[in-house]
Amino acid sequence: MAILNSKQLWQERSRLSEAQRKLVDDGKADEALVVEGQIKQLDITIEHVIDEEDRLRSAPAPAQPEESFSARVLGPRDEFRGLSVGFKNAVVTVGSPAEIDLDIPAKSPSLLDNFASTIAETPAMGSVSFKQRSAQAGTPDTWAGVTAGTSATVAQVIYSYKDAVANKETIAGYVPVSKDSLADYDELASIIENDLLIDLGDNTDARYLTGSNSTGIIGVTNTTGIIAYADASAGKYFDAIRRMRTKVMTTSRRIPTHVCINPLIKQEIDLYKTETGLYQTLGSDVYWGMKVVEDTNCPGILVYDAFAARRRAIHGGTTVEVGYYNDQFIKNELSILAEHTKALQVVYPDAFAYATKTDLDKTTA
Repeated sequence: MAILNSKQLWQERSRLSEAQRKLVDDGKADEALVVEGQIKQLDITIEHVIDEEDRLRSAPAPAQPEESFSARVLGPRDEFRGLSVGFKNAVVTVGSPAEIDLDIPAKSPSLLDNFASTIAETPAMGSVSFKQRSAQAGTPDTWAGVTAGTSATVAQVIYSYKDAVANKETIAGYVPVSKDSLADYDELASIIENDLLIDLGDNTDARYLTGSNSTGIIGVTNTTGIIAYADASAGKYFDAIRRMRTKVMTTSRRIPTHVCINPLIKQEIDLYKTETGLYQTLGSDVYWGMKVVEDTNCPGILVYDAFAARRRAIHGGTTVEVGYYNDQFIKNELSILAEHTKALQVVYPDAFAYATKTDLDKTTA
């Protein structure tokens, strides 16, 4: 999934506008008003995303290579002569997945989007020390003036930032292969593009969401300072998402761009009908102006501004190497290992609101 952009949002707005027009023509005023509310929320998000896109366009970015990831690891096909023991090749960036050769059984990519793909990634040299926005103390207030020769104290306002560190963490995995496989370009390409990269990406995404490594990645849901939404909602997830959006906007003064939800919660929202028998979301993948991200690694609902955090790629990207593991030498077998080192930098923790399914399913007393 590409990072959310204003063009995608505008296409969704056009779809909603057309749906609203048809509802008005059919005399369904109440349903048309529901869509009008969606459009207004979407307009707020579009304006925010356009501003952030302008800022990102002015930032330096490394050039993206045109060839596939496996081609950058293995080299040109017509020059390939097999891999030897001790091979190692570090690749700066991971491009788009290559086409899968259907003659070779491969691990299928996830059918769903994920949280990590919505957060922009920038390079880093190692763990990143940065200033994290913290709670504000006090607000400007009326000055009481001078009474009996004594001047009143002016209201104190403290804008606080705290030192934070985005610790690096290395995620790696290996696939055992026979020595004959080292000379088979298609098999190696399938292993690298599918088995290794898909699992590597999925496990990294899980760490960005729920990681709890005190010396590595602390996931967003475990980051100090995020908004914990625990209001009993009796399973009305769609309503809770709207309230969580408001909570983020009023607390952090940032516009949420995405809502990441577990597929089981998305299913319940899609199947929920109003008292008049209408599906409440009208088949949209944008809720209250926010792009919906279904992620099996998300335990509940996460409403957030994707521009309030950064994924950091340490030393560029992913490394692929070949070597022996344990007694593979006497088994005529080797391993292909892929690894990358990442960090997660959450600059505005209160731009993230998280609710567990357990809390949302509770009913008020």
